[in-house]
Amino acid sequence: MATGNTATKEKEPELVLTRVFDAPRELVFKVWTDPKHMAQWWRAHGFTSPVWELDVRPGGAIRIHMRGPWYRLSDDRRLSGDR
Repeated sequence: MATGNTATKEKEPELVLTRVFDAPRELVFKVWTDPKHMAQWWRAHGFTSPVWELDVRPGGAIRIHMRGPWYRLSDDRRLSGDR
């Protein structure tokens, strides 16, 4: 009989998206992994996405800057609303 503490490692969060597209697999992969394509549709209405960095390798990261029509960066780099 084994004695002692056994630590259990929590499973890391995982994001799984499923959708069927009527398009060639290569094209779907390209538009999901190319920052220029992603910036065209991954944003709220009226927003722009001037910065897109995308690393689709395992362990990679995504970095997006979005700008909305009623927000601006002030001189001291604080986000403020102008509604």
